[in-house]
Parts: sequence; structure tokens; C-alpha cells
Amino acid sequence: MTRTAKRTAVMIGGVILLAVSLFAIFGRHTKVAENIKQQTAVFLKKEYIPNQNVDMESTMAFQQLDSVYDAFRQQFRMHYQTIATATFPDSSRIILIAEPAPFFEPDSLESICSRFTHKTSRRNFKIGYDGHVMDMAVVLGNATTENLDNLVAKISQQLYLSDYKPNAIDLLGGDKRHYFTGDNLDYQITLGEFDDWFFATGEAFIDDADTVNDLTVSDMFLQQRRGVFFSREPGLVAWSIRRDSDLSEQVGDIRRFALDADLILGALRDSATLVVIGREREASLETLPPLRVETVLLVASISSKELSQSLDINDCMAGKMGNGRDWCPTYLSRELENTELGHLLTITDVLLKDWSENGTIQEACYHYPSPGRFPFDRPLFKKLGLNELVYNWNTANTMYAIDLPEYTIYTLNRTGALPVSYFHSQSSGTSVGAQYERQAGNYFANCGNTDIARVVQYVALYQLFMDNGITYKGDLLHSAFPSNKPYLLAKPCRDLLDVLKNLTDSKINELSDTLTTLHFAAYGEEQVSKQLRQHEREHNFTYTDEHERAIYRDVNQHEKTDLAAEFRGVRSMLQGLSEEEYTKLVRYLAYPRGTTVNSRETYDRMLRAQKVNKLLRHIGKNNLPLLGVDLAKVRDYFVGCLRNSGGRYLKTPSVIVTFNDLNTTGGHNISSRISRVGSTTNYKRSSGGTPVAQATPPPASRPSTPSASSPSTDTRPSSGGSPSTSARPSTSGKSSIGGSPSSGGRPTTTAKSSVGTSSSSSAKSSSVSSSVRPSSYGSVRPRSSVVGGGARTTRGF
Repeated sequence: MTRTAKRTAVMIGGVILLAVSLFAIFGRHTKVAENIKQQTAVFLKKEYIPNQNVDMESTMAFQQLDSVYDAFRQQFRMHYQTIATATFPDSSRIILIAEPAPFFEPDSLESICSRFTHKTSRRNFKIGYDGHVMDMAVVLGNATTENLDNLVAKISQQLYLSDYKPNAIDLLGGDKRHYFTGDNLDYQITLGEFDDWFFATGEAFIDDADTVNDLTVSDMFLQQRRGVFFSREPGLVAWSIRRDSDLSEQVGDIRRFALDADLILGALRDSATLVVIGREREASLETLPPLRVETVLLVASISSKELSQSLDINDCMAGKMGNGRDWCPTYLSRELENTELGHLLTITDVLLKDWSENGTIQEACYHYPSPGRFPFDRPLFKKLGLNELVYNWNTANTMYAIDLPEYTIYTLNRTGALPVSYFHSQSSGTSVGAQYERQAGNYFANCGNTDIARVVQYVALYQLFMDNGITYKGDLLHSAFPSNKPYLLAKPCRDLLDVLKNLTDSKINELSDTLTTLHFAAYGEEQVSKQLRQHEREHNFTYTDEHERAIYRDVNQHEKTDLAAEFRGVRSMLQGLSEEEYTKLVRYLAYPRGTTVNSRETYDRMLRAQKVNKLLRHIGKNNLPLLGVDLAKVRDYFVGCLRNSGGRYLKTPSVIVTFNDLNTTGGHNISSRISRVGSTTNYKRSSGGTPVAQATPPPASRPSTPSASSPSTDTRPSSGGSPSTSARPSTSGKSSIGGSPSSGGRPTTTAKSSVGTSSSSSAKSSSVSSSVRPSSYGSVRPRSSVVGGGARTTRGF
């Protein structure tokens, strides 16, 4: 041992001996002893753990936990995964883990907090009719700020599989989730622009560990670099992943990319590497929360080439209940049940239907903030005068790609929303008109809704991972699919068909008479009266009272006769089926999504089901109690069977209950297919399928809107016209969310952008084969005028 080492050892031993002696003199729990203990920890460069002889129930944190938690969830009513803390004057603390990942072990909290007097608890928070998330709370009896920071870092490692830039929101600071932002979320960047930025111009990136040497995308390809990189000029973040690999090899990079990038713009690849390009974080974490590690792993784990979500009020046992409300089951692909992504799809489906109908189809339990304005001047259902309408988010032309000799380029059609489709009916698949789809597409992409934009990002990753063989086969995900869900309604469906099958002629006549009277009193008389008045105006005469009464009687009799004929037709059909075909019809009505019409047998079954559903619509679902069927009880039966089917910390609602619903169907059709094109310009198609004239429209000024830092949760930007393709203005003085820069970080400079200028109007069409890189791209916008970096003092989060 050297002389210096011996001297250090003697000093440390002396300090420890002095501390022990003073403890013996003054007692272990005196202020003097605590001060000595703290100074010793500083000298030894160890964490100081304060006195833990604490009565937990007397601490302020313990006494205020309920009110603090309720206040947090009041401001964060929808999904929001985070760590949150509260500090009280008596040095007691609260740590809240909101919506833990499925791989988060509850016992890990006990281990992490083992050196502190603490108490853990679990709390369920309801989202939707019968959905919920589970949050975990820890109360610490006595802890320092250093203790709290260290605990947050350790919890981050368990929650995000990374302790990169650990952060926590202040439970007492009044933070709130923002569902809308006035800043631009809708970028329309062309393949030609990506080619120009990353290959022709060679956008420079740097590694946090090496801020001196530049690295282009071509360098990442050549050197097969992996990880997360910042563009030297602020504005972009690149996540480089090995193709045809398991994402568990780079699981730590998911959180880094999710924190430092807030929107996915596109990607580039060669034979070995996929580089995902994101916008360097501009929005606060409360506005655009980081993509979840478990959801990114989930989309990598999916092998199915198609995913779906649906809400169909026209299902056999769904529809209007006796109380006037409507219900329907929520159906998700098995991979999406009881996941954040699955529930986001349901929520945004509800928004698509409600906002397309000017806020008239409201979900009874979500209480989602109102947008303030809607895509159409009046409800679309009434505007089109339809009897049935299908609303659909889809992925047709969501992402474009061009395969060039040395690399492939991907860009999103737009980042603000998935394309919108409206169909006359589920069976016909006929669009109601491209103009309505374009108008709605522009509205939703520009409305600034952060949940709608979040769905686009997850879909983009799903498509990119599928296209590049990136998978996840680890054991961090827990299957939560309720295997009994699809055909749960088979029992009530059979009960209803049994009633229809066994109706007597006298009962049919009685039901037809009663139902006709109810229909006429509810709306029939008003409709007939409107027609009579119209005839009088057109033909310049007036019906006598006796004539009107005769017409009313004829209308009643005609409807009664038609309804009785429908009853008898369905009864005859059911009585003619074999037991096997009867059972198959029951299952089809209970879950039509489970059968593909690919044979004469299944086609005939579909026609029989349509005949039954037509009769049920004629009867009116709210009148089914006349047949001994109560849809409220059917809903309760369905919900009860799925009560214990949730995931570890999350249960997606099994049903949706709405007000004033019509004959509507909603859903998402999510395909892994990416639209391949042969040119970097003039290839885009609008959501309605009409070619866009230019590769990139000139930028439009966004309306004046609240800033992203402090919008009210019930305030919406007045947007929704033509899409904005310009950069969001660089805002001087916008601060990084994280405070101090991360280790290895670097200061940034103000983006040298010319926001609002574009030379795209002079873009030239280039007709090229996908196997030949175009020699001329036409004019493209400089990157800095599209994605500026702002004037941040730190990079990313």
C-alpha cells in the first residue's frame, strides 16, 4: 500500500471512529448525530439516508395521498404514463408511478425503497365504461431531494428499461395533460425532400458521446452505427436500428428516441440498417407524451399483417336500449386487447364519429374535451341524408416509399392524422364522396389533437418494423387477450332467434300492431304530416281532416302488413335451418368479424344475418323488450363476463355507451402495407384518392392558436381548413423540459430557417423507375424551413 493510500485509509478510519463515538455520546437520533451522519456521507461520497424512525401515518405525505392522487387524475384523465413526485415540509414524499408497463414488477418498488420507511399502494382509475388503469403510489416517511432523484432514476430503469434523462412531474405543481396544441403536428414531407436532406445535402448528425465528428445517414449505413443521434443543426433525431433483428438488442434506445423526438417523420434504410427520423422534441411531455416502450415493443412483436378495431352499433345485440342510450361492444385484434394502443384506437374512433357528427354522438364515460369546432357545417349523417354510415380511419397511403438502388426512403403522407374514409354501408364499401373525406382529413390532421397524432406514430412504427423484419420476441409483454370475448353474445343471440323462430301468427299480429302504433306516435305521424304539407304546397290544395285521417290509417296498415310479413319471413327462414346451420347463424350474428365470406355457404349465412338485422332495425332495438329481450341486460351480461379479463395494469373498456347514436359503424383498418411509388415527386394521393398536383403544396399560415405550453384542456385551435405544411415558427426562449443538459450534451444555435418560404411551386415532375435514382428532383424546401429546431439551450428533452 502506498503512503498516500495509507494516509487516506487512516483519515477515513478516523472519521468513522469519530462518528461512532459521537453517536455513543449524543444518541443515534439527535440533530447533531444526523448532521454528523450527513457530513460523513458527503466526505465518503455516499448517499445520505436520513433518520427512518418515522410514524408513517403522521406524515403529511400519507395524510394527503388521496387528495393528491385525485387531483393528479383530474388533470390526467386519459392515458398518461409518468413518474410524479410530491415533497412536503416534514420531508415526507410521494412517488406515483402512473400506468406502469406490463413488465414492471410491483416487488421492485419494495426493493428500490427498502432503505426507507415507506408504504406502497395500488389505485385503479376508471377510463371508459368498464376500463381502468392501475397506478402505484409510494409514500416515503423521510427522504432528501438526493434520495428522491436517485429513486426516480431506479424506477425509470424498471418502468422504461432505461434511466436516460430520468424525470418526474411535480404532483403539487399544477401540471395538466394537454389534448390539443396550437403548434403544427401535421407535416407533409416528400420523398424528394428526404432524399435531398439526407443524401444530396448530407444532413449532419452527432452522437452525444462524440459531439465533434459529424455523422451522415450514409455514414450510419456504411459503419452500421446503432443508436440515437441528433442533427447538428437542431430539428431532427435519428434512431438507427439493425434490420432483421430483435428489438431487445437495442431496447435501451427506445426511451431515448421517445424522449428526444416527439413526432415520427419518416425513415431511410439500406440492406442492413433502418434509420427512423423524428422531429426533435418541441412539445412538452404533457402535450406530446413520449411513446411508450412497451407499446413500441408490442408493435414490433406483432406478426399479423392487418390489425383492426371496430365499434358497430348495427351489431345484432347492440343498439338503443330502453333508456335511450346506445351500446356496442369494443372489438380489437387480439394483439391490441388491454393495451395502450388498443384503447387509443377506440378513443380516436369515438372522436371520429362524434366530431364528424358535430358533437352529437357523445360517449357517456370518456368526457373528452370538446374541439370547439367541427369538420362540417352540420352533422354528416344528416348532411348526406343516409340511413347508415361507416366512419373509418385507414392506412391507405399513410406512408410512401421509393426503392432506389442503394437505399429506400419512407415518408408519412401526413403526421397529424390517419386518412379518413366514409362509406354508405359496411357491406357496400362505397365512398360517400372524396370531397367529404378530404375535408375531414384536413380537419383532423390540423385540429392539433395529440391522441390522433400519437396513433399515426405507432402505425408508422408498425409498418416500418414489418417492412424491415424488426421483431420482438422477448418475455416483457404479457398476453391479455380475453379468449372468451368474440362469441360471448352467442347466448343472447340464440335466445332472440329462438323467440323469433317460435312466434305464433297471433303473436306476430299483436307485435306488428303494437310496434306500428309506437313507430307512428314516435316519428311516423310527423313524417307523414311533412309530406302532406309538401304536397299541398306543390299542388296548391288542402287535405281535409277526414282525408288526412284516412291517409294515416292507410300508412299504419301498410307498415303493419309489411312488418308482419318480415316477422313471418324470418320465422320461416329460421325454422328451415338445420341445427348446425342455425348454430352457425347464431355465431355469425354474435361475431360477424369471425367469418370470412369466401364460399356460397358463408355468403348465404351473411344474407340470412342481414334479413334478421333488417327486421331488428324495423322493430327498433329499444322495443326489443316486447320480445322479452332487454339490451341493457345483454350489455351487463357482456361486461360481467369480461370483468376480470384485463391486463396487468390496464383494462380496455369492453363496451361503449353513447348518446344519440344512429345506424353507424366506426373503426380502424390498419395494414402493414406501405405504398411503393416510382418517383420522388408528384406521387401523393389525398385521403379521397385524388392525385395531388404538386409534390409538396406551398406552406400555409396556421391560425392564431394557444401556445402548446399552456392551453386549456377544453380549448381547441381554430383550424381544419387546408393542411399546413410550413414549419412551425421557431419560438425564441422556448425552454427544454429537462432543465439542465444531459451528460455529453451540447448547446444549440438558433435554427437558420426561413419559415413560410417555399420553392415547391416550381417542382418538376420526375418520371423514373424505382430502380433508378432520379437525376433531378425539382426544387425542394430547405430542411430548416420545414423542421426548424427553435432556440433551445439544450437538445431534445
